[in-house]
Amino acid sequence: MLANFRTLVTWPRRSVIEWGATLVVATACVAPASAQNVETDPIQCWWRTSAGAVRAGEAFSVVLTCAVVENDTAKVVVDQAKLEPSVVQFVPFEVVPAGSSHGADLRADQRRFFQYEYRLRLVADNLFGKDVALPETKLSYHVQSQVAQAAAIQGRDQSYVLPPLSIRVLSLVPTTASDIRDGTIETFSDIDRRGFRASVLVVVGGVLFGLAGLMALLALVRLVARFQKPSAATSRLVSDGAILRAVGRELRTVQRAREDGGWTPGLAGRALGALRIAAAYALGRHVARTLIQEPVDTHQGVVVGHLPPVAVRPWTVANQVLDGQLTVYAGWPKRRPIAISAPITPQGLAYQIARGNNPAKRAVMLETFEQALTRFTTAQYGREAAVDDAALDDSLAAASRALTPLKIDQTWLMKRLSRGRAAPEVESRAWSR
Repeated sequence: MLANFRTLVTWPRRSVIEWGATLVVATACVAPASAQNVETDPIQCWWRTSAGAVRAGEAFSVVLTCAVVENDTAKVVVDQAKLEPSVVQFVPFEVVPAGSSHGADLRADQRRFFQYEYRLRLVADNLFGKDVALPETKLSYHVQSQVAQAAAIQGRDQSYVLPPLSIRVLSLVPTTASDIRDGTIETFSDIDRRGFRASVLVVVGGVLFGLAGLMALLALVRLVARFQKPSAATSRLVSDGAILRAVGRELRTVQRAREDGGWTPGLAGRALGALRIAAAYALGRHVARTLIQEPVDTHQGVVVGHLPPVAVRPWTVANQVLDGQLTVYAGWPKRRPIAISAPITPQGLAYQIARGNNPAKRAVMLETFEQALTRFTTAQYGREAAVDDAALDDSLAAASRALTPLKIDQTWLMKRLSRGRAAPEVESRAWSR
């Protein structure tokens, strides 16, 4: 450009408009270069090939990349019509239109980059072992300058000769090659396609993440609605697992009292109250929970309303606790007593067993509790004075063993897993003795 500017003094007949346009372009191109101590050309082009040496008839890629000045004061306009794959000719090379393309232009700072990718091949029988150069290609361009408060000024047409490029036929490297050529064939079209694909994937990923969040929210709402059910204040105070653990502790306490003093009607009543609660869980029924307003004992454990004459521990029972009720302490840090009871009779268990729609394990469990309730009810309320200690011992041991699977069924995991299973059908019927 500096050489073109110096030739202005030798052309006295040039019009004033061309003088001004060339002066603006020279100022736009030279002034930044002077400030940065670099030389800036209006247009720069370079070749790149996918192979330095090819065989006859082998297709290879040739990429032409050009950078032109384009800013607010000057714009280089190149006649790109002659560079289209359907028009350009590189004799003796043959252009394959199927693999040729024109990528989207890119802009960076004060430069605009455009790129063409050509798919070439050489079909000749007299070029083996020779360097075949691409024919000389000229680009026509002119400069459009923008003067303040005036229309754009178009400069004269100029030519730019593309740098030569040689291809070796049946050789590794051409003789004119001065360095190793880059074997990458990434073009502006590839970058544009990858950028578009990345944008599409980001949008699709955002949509999928939004749908996933929405589905997770809906699943959470349905999960909460499924597991949440209205319950009384006492249901929230003590869990079913805590009640069954209290039943197990009461049965063990009864067992120790029986070993110390034998079976009595009072001790059989304690066992009977605990067995009724366990039988209610075996039937799938709810137990009654009553919150006691006043403390009933000083022991951190289980209290019942009816104590045997011979007790291994001192118990203090309040008037609110009735016979057959089991008191469970719950809450933290202040523990509150809750009375637990269940109106289950041997006849109710026998009726459920007679229906015959129970699984094998549940049927055995119901038979165990039915036999235990029958024996302990007879021991407490029967008219016979004699008590079959051996039968009561067997029933207490069998009931204690049957209580273990009930505790497992009332754990948090098992209760969540059993939500989808149908609950056992239990007919509600009032029984009286």
